[in-house]
This record gives sequence, structure tokens and C-alpha cells, in this order.
Amino acid sequence: MKLLLRLRRLFSNKRNVIQNRGETVQLPGPSLHPYWIVGRGLCMYRREDFSRVPRSKRRSALALKLPVWSPFERTGHYCVWSGGSAMVWFWDDDKVRTASDARRFGAGADEAARARVLPETVFHSRKTDGLHLQACRDGFELQYWRSDVLADAFWFPDRPDEQNLRWFLGRQGTDAQGWGSSTPAPAGAELSPEPWSISVAPGDWLETNERILVASCLLALVLAAVWQEARFWRIHYLEQMVASELSRVQDALDPLLDARNELLRLRRTNRALSDLLREPSQARLMGLVDRALPGAQGQFREWRYQQRELTVIVEDPDLDPITYVRSLEAEPLFDQVKAEPARGENRIEITLRVQG
Repeated sequence: MKLLLRLRRLFSNKRNVIQNRGETVQLPGPSLHPYWIVGRGLCMYRREDFSRVPRSKRRSALALKLPVWSPFERTGHYCVWSGGSAMVWFWDDDKVRTASDARRFGAGADEAARARVLPETVFHSRKTDGLHLQACRDGFELQYWRSDVLADAFWFPDRPDEQNLRWFLGRQGTDAQGWGSSTPAPAGAELSPEPWSISVAPGDWLETNERILVASCLLALVLAAVWQEARFWRIHYLEQMVASELSRVQDALDPLLDARNELLRLRRTNRALSDLLREPSQARLMGLVDRALPGAQGQFREWRYQQRELTVIVEDPDLDPITYVRSLEAEPLFDQVKAEPARGENRIEITLRVQG
């Protein structure tokens, strides 16, 4: 019985308050986490897409956007995230939860200071996709929902007429086609005791779980220290084993590595000698070219040979380039034979490739 009385006293001291344009009213019913509800008439609303911003930087991006949206010197705000979409309500922080309003908050200003400040809309139920009219404690709010996101909303002090509806539909563009021109029936103005989403204040959560957190942190630190120490000695032991085994294997492999290196050196030497032996001597080439020349009076004036490319300048008083080319092409060792006039009278420059 005493526990029930204490719980009843605890709950009776915490109640929600809603602040509208002309009054601040304490709502009936106790609350475990009291809220200071900002009436919809004191709020402005904007939905912004941050899907292209990295998740870890979205809150910082929102903080940069708020001064651009807000006309107030000091701005309070509340944001509900749905994927990359931010549903943001913001208000003049100098006019919300003032000292005069706080005195009407049951337990007084201290209790008011601890209450979370949230907009009225989040205490009404979410809507299905489409156009809705939500009755507020003060005025009415036209809402357009799309994919479980409040895509647009506007507050009116009185129930909006057809002209207000057409203006609001015009803000939606092509999405508003087929809605007609009649204002939908308003949803009830009753407020839920809890908002759409709620996160316990860090201070309250820490105070409730202080002992468990301290014990958990100490246990985690001890386990981490023990695990790191055991891991260090295990790694040290394995390093010694690996170093000993590596030294043994290295001693066994040294003769094999030396023999392998010697074999590779001999192979490179043999390959170089083989390439030199396959290369035809220039004396042989000169004899082949001389034998293939058709003119009996032809004489060599220049001879250049490098990497199987041969260039010869021949002087012949009975010079016939075509006959020279055909004669040289008949030799199997020669390929790609070309003849061009050379500097000097009765001279021809012959280039060819010596096949391997």
C-alpha cells in the first residue's frame, strides 16, 4: 500500500502542459515524463530531405539549415526522422516556457525547466497518405501525408475554407490532383499522453542505471585488461616459436637457395651465349649480299648492321634497283628488302632484315 501511495504521489506531481497563443493549460492525467507542449499556433513546420547527406552528418546539416528557415532570434525546434526525411517544428524560444507560464506548471518553475519541449502535432495520431484536417487545442492544421511522412502542414486560427484549401492544394502541385475542393472532416483534438517517438533524457537514464553502468564498466575494463594481457603473452610465445622455426627452416634452405641461384646464373650465361651463336657473322652476311648482287661491277660503299637490321650502300654503273631487290629477296636469310636512291651518282641504299 505504501508503494502504491508513493507511486501515486510521484505521478501526481508530473503533468503535461500545453502553451497556446493566449494561455498555458495543464493537461489532465499524470505523466512519468512530463512535456511542455508548444501549441501548433506557435510553431512553424518544414519537411526537408537529407537522404543525400551521410547519416552521421544529418543532425549537423539540420543545425545549419535552421537559422536559414527561422525568422526568430533564438529558435527552439523538434525533429522527427523518417529515413532521410526530417519533419521539423520550430518556434520562438524567447516566447515558449517563460517564467510567467512556468508558475502555472503545477510543481513550479523547476519542474517546468525539466520538462521536454515538444510541438502539439506529435501528440496527435499519425495519418494515412493524403489530405487531412487536424483540429488542434487552438485552431486547425491542414496536413498532407506521403509515405508515412508529413510532407506539408499549415496552421489556421479558424477552420479553413475552400479558398484556404485551394491555396494549400496549390502548394502540393500535381500531387493534389483528384482531392476535390471540399475540406475534409477534422480529426479530434484529443492529445495522446506520449508523442510519436520518445527518448528518455540522458540524465534520467543515467541516474536510474548508475550502479549497473558503473559495475558493467568496471567489469568490462577488468576483462579487457585480462584479455589484453593474455593476448600479449600468447602473441609473445607464438613469436618465439615462429622465430625458432624460421631459423631452422632458413638453415635448411640456405644450400638449396645457393644451388638455385647458381643454376639461374648459368642459365642466363647459356642463354646469352646461345643468342650470340645464333647471330650470323657480318663476314657471312657480306658474302651472301655480294653473291646475291646482280651487277658484276657493284661495290660496297657503306655497311651498317645492328640488331638484325642491315643497311648497305652499293655503287654500280649499271644500277637496276628492281633487279637488286629481287635478287636479295631470293636469299632465304633476307626479308623486308627495300631499295632507295642514295647520295651520289649510281648509288643505291638497300635495307633489309636478317631472319633468325
